[in-house]
Amino acid sequence: MMQTFTDLAERSNLLWLQRVRLGSSDYITLSQLQQHDYRLLQSVRLCQRYLRQQRDDMPFWLNAVLNNHVAELDKILALPFALSAQVLLAELWLALQQKNKAHYFEQYCRPEQSQFICLLADKPAAGRLFRAMQDFDIRSAIQIAGHSGLTMQRAALQQLAADNTLDTASLAELNYSLYLLGHHIDEYDIVQQLQSAECLTPRQLQLLLLGASAEHKVRIVNALCISDIALAVNAMGFSGLAKFCPLLLEIAREPAHHAAAQSALITMLGALAADNLLNGKAAEQSQHVADTIEPLLGGQLQSRLNLAACWLSGNQYQRFAAAALQVMQQPGLALAEPNNWQGGVWPTA
Repeated sequence: MMQTFTDLAERSNLLWLQRVRLGSSDYITLSQLQQHDYRLLQSVRLCQRYLRQQRDDMPFWLNAVLNNHVAELDKILALPFALSAQVLLAELWLALQQKNKAHYFEQYCRPEQSQFICLLADKPAAGRLFRAMQDFDIRSAIQIAGHSGLTMQRAALQQLAADNTLDTASLAELNYSLYLLGHHIDEYDIVQQLQSAECLTPRQLQLLLLGASAEHKVRIVNALCISDIALAVNAMGFSGLAKFCPLLLEIAREPAHHAAAQSALITMLGALAADNLLNGKAAEQSQHVADTIEPLLGGQLQSRLNLAACWLSGNQYQRFAAAALQVMQQPGLALAEPNNWQGGVWPTA
């Protein structure tokens, strides 16, 4: 029986480690992610039933879940995980306890908790959280307004733009949030502002590239090639511009950048076409793709893409692109994160 208990903990730990890594996979779809989360939840439930007492040989995160240490916001933030994994663990615990996210929102009282709350927040709670954040963390308030599609706060954000006391990072985040809410701002300028303030995230870059004109896409990629080759490679994929395919194939020959270039090609062309190009099996197709002018996503023209279908069938990058395009077409929707628990929530009014 002791061996059985040990196996339960080991299986849960394996599923957890796999789940954390799935966030960087180019081949996992929504249904596969949901199935994995279901298996993880069921495995932890068995541990909850049979392994309630703290055990020295049990993974620390599992001990924290089973003993409800992660019920406290500050304790979950103290765990040695990336913020995205902390949020994922919180959502796992909420599912295990059949509680809603308000459990954590009610504990929010310090700026250090803001980024966690921003990532966890859903749109119904975002309006209330925005007002609370304004009192002691204006930058996070700006972020949650844009990310959650709080168009009713657009005027308040525009007033903040005239606030000379805002630091450069907050001002850059402000312009990005206004962009999400439908205010036209040059994408290249926002990227430059965010990068200069050292707060540019891959998700911000990806969304801005999706919204930019072909000319601005090229300007953004060229600027990044000088300062950050890893971001530049990712940007080529999200630009959707097939003209970058030959360069990505060249970059893929460098071991240090092979994985990033492969991922960028998959984002743009789809897994099968990208793998064929990388393996030299489609020389004619390579030339045909390079001649394509309109932006591509998963091998399809973005202008003809069924975004909801792409959300269901694409990998994590393609799914984020579909959600981002949906938000830019309908400002006021909450931006979805495809790596969240159960694969996130498709943006709907």
